[in-house]
Amino acid sequence: MANDLNRVILIGRLTRDPELKSTSGGSYFCRFSLASNRTIYNKQTNESKEEVGFFDCVAWGRSAELIQKYLQKGRRIAIEGSLRWSSWENAEGKKMSKTEIFVESFQFLDSKGAEPSGSDHSASKSGSENPPPPSAASFDSNAINDDDIPF
Repeated sequence: MANDLNRVILIGRLTRDPELKSTSGGSYFCRFSLASNRTIYNKQTNESKEEVGFFDCVAWGRSAELIQKYLQKGRRIAIEGSLRWSSWENAEGKKMSKTEIFVESFQFLDSKGAEPSGSDHSASKSGSENPPPPSAASFDSNAINDDDIPF
């Protein structure tokens, strides 16, 4: 039987501040969303247009802590990971599902001291408590244990 491949590489900007949470077992995870642009070219009309895709992401362990600490809405990041799909029933009994990118490695892409593009954050976000991310820093995630996933 042939091996399947589930790999995602994405560069984009955070659409909201990352949310750091923990499982009942004490494992940290961070949820964030990325907006990634692509240009679509129409050969017949010789016109191009921008299209934006929005992607929900989850990082675990030390990666989750670093992303939450150093990145805010508007910051640029490159991620690599895999797609995970989950389904459940909501309170009304309706079947729900979602697909997320489980981040396995990432790289900060903003220059040190760069302001987020389109960000409306005040100076308190860029103080010594939350310094800008190191320039072009890369990190690998801790191994993800499926028992730690909260759904």
